[in-house]
Amino acid sequence: MFNFLKKGKEFNNLGKSFNGMNVMIQDILPQIERNPSREEYRETILVLAYIASKGVNDRLEENDISMTAKIMVPTIKRGFITVAYAYEQTVGRLMKLANLLDMDEVVNEVIEKGQAFFELEKNLPKEITNNI
Repeated sequence: MFNFLKKGKEFNNLGKSFNGMNVMIQDILPQIERNPSREEYRETILVLAYIASKGVNDRLEENDISMTAKIMVPTIKRGFITVAYAYEQTVGRLMKLANLLDMDEVVNEVIEKGQAFFELEKNLPKEITNNI
């Protein structure tokens, strides 16, 4: 029973991670489209990559959540959507932004928990790392 409750909590947190990523992407996307300056958005893109790694990928893997499972992410769409759709709208869009800003390599390294992930984690404020 406790495993079921833990999985439910983590599923809810996954929705929150998708939601938070989507809000951040919606905030910076128009600015990046107008002025794709890598340095200006570097920090935000790296925080998004960190959320994608810890808040999304880790939860999907650790809780064996199917990409076809239904989830609520209000900033993406009202009602239920599939995890795959939420993933494409957040992590997929992050990867497109990283490509546009020529940050593919470092974003992949953060998402895949390479050295850049641990350097970033060490320098992020605790209020960010503790709330993902």
